[in-house]
Formats: sequence, structure tokens, C-alpha cells
Amino acid sequence: MADPLLPFGRTQVTSEEIREYVDEHAALDVLQEVGVDSAPEKVEEFLTTLPALLSWLETYGREYPWRYTTDPWQIYATEILLQRTRADAVEEIYDEFFSTFSRPEIVLEKSETELRECARSLGFINHRVRSIQEAAELCVVEHNGAVPADLETLQQPWRVGPYTARACMLFAFQEPLALVDANTARIMGRVFDYPLPDQPHKSKIVYRFLDSLVPADGTMARAFNLALLDLGALRCTHAHPNCEECPLNSGCTYSVV
Repeated sequence: MADPLLPFGRTQVTSEEIREYVDEHAALDVLQEVGVDSAPEKVEEFLTTLPALLSWLETYGREYPWRYTTDPWQIYATEILLQRTRADAVEEIYDEFFSTFSRPEIVLEKSETELRECARSLGFINHRVRSIQEAAELCVVEHNGAVPADLETLQQPWRVGPYTARACMLFAFQEPLALVDANTARIMGRVFDYPLPDQPHKSKIVYRFLDSLVPADGTMARAFNLALLDLGALRCTHAHPNCEECPLNSGCTYSVV
């Protein structure tokens, strides 16, 4: 039976419900620590507009096939495939890849050549193949074929970093963690006038801030992260943000509306 909360998670919530699951005090502490002006007002406005953002996701969110599963191996492997490539490119090979490599054991049983051919169109093939092989070995050799539900352990394979591990914990195990990439960091920078470092995905304080805003409920956390990812890809883009159609525009410091 299909999960009714897939692909996006819980998108229909009130501002009051969200406040029950968000650590407002921690968010304020970070904003004040980095020198953001009017921090309480900005957090208040963001939490007020969050329901509109999640509702926006339900209407405009991208329905990639990996968003319709909570299978840990499919999610772990997909997040590795998504590194340094377009999501649309991964979508093109998704069915073939998981019909061939449906379990981590099969990755180790089949030849490297077959794995290379299946993922070749994504580029960075040496990087990708090695990471997939080491992830499969981690699951099979150390965890009896299961994907470990542990943030640090998931990062043991080559080139598997915090984003991939966090995405796996979030989408496979419903762990309420923030995903920090160019899209989510850009939105936070614009909405809160947050002074982003050069590499936000390596900043502990950026993780602290976004983690404080992720609702401590797995289905809401899923929707929160997907909404930011898709908003950054479709509306709050780097070069030409469409502020007029952004659900966060009323409280965004960057908005030109």
C-alpha cells in the first residue's frame, strides 16, 4: 500500500503546530551570535509563513521517483548518484539502476564494468563507482546487508559526506535533520539576511541554525527540507529569483515584491 505522505511528507500544517516542533530559542541564539538584526521578528515571520511554503511544495514540488520510497538502500545509493550531477540525469537511469542493483549485495556480486555502464551518463564515473561500491561493502560486510541508521557510519565510504548521510537519515529513517546545500543556504541567507560563509555546507554554525528550524517530526522535517530544496531550484534561484511567486516573500529581507 502506497504511503499517503509520499512524495513530500506532511505539507498541511498550521503555524502553531510547527512551533511545537521547532527550537525557536536555538535559532535566535545563532542569529544573534552571527549579528543578524531584528532576529526575533525574522524568526517569527518565518514560522508564520512556513505553512504557505509547505503548501507550495504540495502544488509545485518535483516528483522524482526516489521521493516515493523510504527504502534505505535506494535512498543511500540515489544520494550518491545525485552528487555533482543534475537530478533529471539521475531520473533517467533510476529504474535501470535499481532493477539491476536492487540490493547492496548485488553491487558486490556484479562486475564493476556493469556498474560503470549503468552510471556512465552521470559523469565523474570513477568517483561514483568507488563510492557506490564502498557503500555496498559497508552495508554487506559490516551490517548484514542493511543500511546503517547512523550519521557518522554512513559517511565512511569514499566521498560520502554530511549531506548524503543526512539525506539518508532524513528520507529513509525520518530523522529530523537539515540538508545544507547551495539552495537551502541561499534561502536562509536571503530570508534572514544571514551572513553566509564561503562554504556553508562545511559550517557547523549554519548546521546549528538550520537544524534548529527543522520540525522535530519526521514527516514534517521531510516536507521542510524538500520545500527549501525545490524553492531554491524553482523560485529562489541564484541569478533570477522569482520573488513575486515565492511563498516566503512577505518576510524575506531579499524580496523585491
